[in-house]
Amino acid sequence: MIEASATATLPVLPKQAFAVVSDISNADWLPAVRGVRHLGGPKRGVGGRFEVEAGMVGRHLRGVLLVKELDDPHRMVLVLEEGLDLTITIDVTPARAGSKLRVEARYSVGGAFGGAVERASQPAARREVARAVEQLAARFGREDAAPARRK
Repeated sequence: MIEASATATLPVLPKQAFAVVSDISNADWLPAVRGVRHLGGPKRGVGGRFEVEAGMVGRHLRGVLLVKELDDPHRMVLVLEEGLDLTITIDVTPARAGSKLRVEARYSVGGAFGGAVERASQPAARREVARAVEQLAARFGREDAAPARRK
């Protein structure tokens, strides 16, 4: 299992930050995501389904993200319905300067070569999560961003 995470301090209240991060229809800032389209279920809420186009390690992928958990204005958990075992967790907490955003992507690749593929993709995953957080922070006027790390 590979885990990559990144954090940023946003100069807005958690409620304002969460309103943006929980709008999956406009979540092309998510790690590796290049396009999003609502498929069904609520646009904001548990059960919402979104077709995503992603690009990572030179590959173009399509899949369906499902909003599995939503605790407004604190946490959202997204999972990929088929294919790669992928979970994206987004946490927003109060901070002295506004709010702290943390994005974590956890994934595993099955099959005989899964471990090798995971290890090879880890640097790209770290870069993508850091890019995602920085891109979102830029929408608010970035105050502070910390790079991704593996736990």
